[in-house]
Amino acid sequence: MASVYIPVQGTEEEVRVALDHLPADASDILDILKAEQAPLHLWLIIAREYFKQGKLEQFRQILEEGSGPEIDDYYADVKYERIAILNALGAFHTFLGKAEKAPQKEVHFKDATQYYNRASRIDETEPSTWIGRGQLCVAKGELQMASDSFKIVLDEDGDNFPALLGQASVYFLMGDTEQQHKKALECYKNSLELYKRALRGYADCPAAVRLGIAFCRYKLGQLDRARQAFDRVLQ
Repeated sequence: MASVYIPVQGTEEEVRVALDHLPADASDILDILKAEQAPLHLWLIIAREYFKQGKLEQFRQILEEGSGPEIDDYYADVKYERIAILNALGAFHTFLGKAEKAPQKEVHFKDATQYYNRASRIDETEPSTWIGRGQLCVAKGELQMASDSFKIVLDEDGDNFPALLGQASVYFLMGDTEQQHKKALECYKNSLELYKRALRGYADCPAAVRLGIAFCRYKLGQLDRARQAFDRVLQ
């Protein structure tokens, strides 16, 4: 049974929280986290577990409390976890925006933008924030802005796996929207090269990478090789 332990201030005691028996009311956990001024990585672990269990409202509640003004003041020197919380909220609202229809879609996208802006004010060079921004731009259909975000990461680390996949998907979508056949093929070729780079660098990468390769080869008219790639996905 997986558990986390929240240190009790001023003592050597700890509060054990069983992750597979989290309370339906997240307020109970929040009271402990705030009272004991628990390390922010514990807030993240508990929030992510709620998300895995499909308890989205509790996930949101934990992270919103964990990104409030009091938290910013008390944990001012804790950069990475504060950024991780804000980026998780940005990704959450991007996810919700993709599932909603207008005008609620735009509300979620605006919220996501605000969380990424706050994360950037803590550290404007953090790669995960730029990747999140890129994913948000893809969801909004702003492909060039998405590409710019992923390229910022890849310029610093050409093997960054999420950025490689993000940029590969952008090139593929650009190919789908390009009117000129020659330019569209160039986009698919660029997408294919990035998927192949991701595969070379990460042998245990998810099946989505091989699926991307298969679709690129199909778009490029390489039907036999596309079929082989699809077969690899199904293995």
